[in-house]
Amino acid sequence: MKLTQKKVLILGGIHHMIDVVNTAKKMGIYTIVTDNIDGSPAKMYADKSYDISTADIDALCDMARSENVAGIFTAFEDINTWNALLLCEKLQLPFYATKKQLEIASNKNQFKAFCRQYGVPVVEEFKVEGNLTEQTIAQMTFPVIIKPVDSYASKGITICHDAKEAKSGYEKALQFSKSKTAIIEPFIDNSYGVQFFYTIQKGQVVLNGVVDRYVYKQTKDAPPLPVAMAFPSRHQDHYIKTVDPKVRKMIQGMGIENGLVFIQALFENESYYIYEMGFRFSGEQHYKIIEKQTGINLLEMMLDFSVGNPIEKYDISTFDDGYMPRPSYNLPILLNTGTIKEIIGLEKVEAMPEVVSNVMTRKVGDTIDVIGAYSQMLGRFNIVAQSTDELNQTIKNIQETLRVVSTRETEMISVKFCPVTGTCTNNQQTISQFR
Repeated sequence: MKLTQKKVLILGGIHHMIDVVNTAKKMGIYTIVTDNIDGSPAKMYADKSYDISTADIDALCDMARSENVAGIFTAFEDINTWNALLLCEKLQLPFYATKKQLEIASNKNQFKAFCRQYGVPVVEEFKVEGNLTEQTIAQMTFPVIIKPVDSYASKGITICHDAKEAKSGYEKALQFSKSKTAIIEPFIDNSYGVQFFYTIQKGQVVLNGVVDRYVYKQTKDAPPLPVAMAFPSRHQDHYIKTVDPKVRKMIQGMGIENGLVFIQALFENESYYIYEMGFRFSGEQHYKIIEKQTGINLLEMMLDFSVGNPIEKYDISTFDDGYMPRPSYNLPILLNTGTIKEIIGLEKVEAMPEVVSNVMTRKVGDTIDVIGAYSQMLGRFNIVAQSTDELNQTIKNIQETLRVVSTRETEMISVKFCPVTGTCTNNQQTISQFR
């Protein structure tokens, strides 16, 4: 290690963090990965690793001081975002978020209340205080969606069609909530939504992308999961004219100076109904598409910020208002129940010139349960093409090439998405059809 080389402590060794480690090393930053999982994926790529839990703040402080760490970094997990904040506060190191900002972003009730202050449209909820009473249930129009106010990755969420399901769904949500609080909203049974990506640099808010977000519900009571994200959204100009100014003021009102924000919304009758915000990197690694479109790597920017390096060289101002000259997609692959025996065609997909990146979160030997959670994803592919026709053909090629075989010799990929129609079809192929 060079004597002048700065060290970054990376919290969490999940698959997503492999790119973080490799990017930091390419930048000349010494990487240390920690979590309590022996041999977690990103540790294999880091300069050094520890088997210390990311929640053991005292032990991490001692280790960080002994290693002379210059910064703390995490990206894709809400829990580790909180842990990174606590660690930075104790070590007096820079962190992009404050406690208050994370509370607003991670608590659905607080976030919706903050939206209302700035006129940002939200999904209205049914008021529940304490236990879910028969009187409250009687006021509901089914179906409803019941969520913990402070969970993540779709955990603890249930779609309910009657009073009995509402009672069990409410209890389930409370079990997944740190604050033992749940929120109940009308469920808009729509396979389409919109997502917005913002970057904030020294107080300047830039809209990186407006995205069409297509989802699929595998079972009646499971929450829908994303199957495709199209850059740019067909509603981008409309969003910029109607809602974007209010969202920018809201972000500024939170006092955010630096960082990445993603916001999810339902879309119906030409109206947006915002329901969730993340103040961190998103799981689809949209920064890979942004880099391909603009040449600016937002991951590098935030890594530099974490170790105290200047970030002015990342001039994002030119690429505001969803700058996206080439059509792009993020393509998640949903799986059915089963144990993965074989993944076929992955290397061919990775070699396709339009596939700029992918992150695989499942491997051979993993068992998948259909519970309406992100753990059902094999992985995600980021695709950038020169034309819509080329993009559509690439998606078709991926779906014809990639296969996941279960130990029972069944196809595990759940659905295929058609970018032309924006719809999904069940993937009912048998193994003999593609062997």
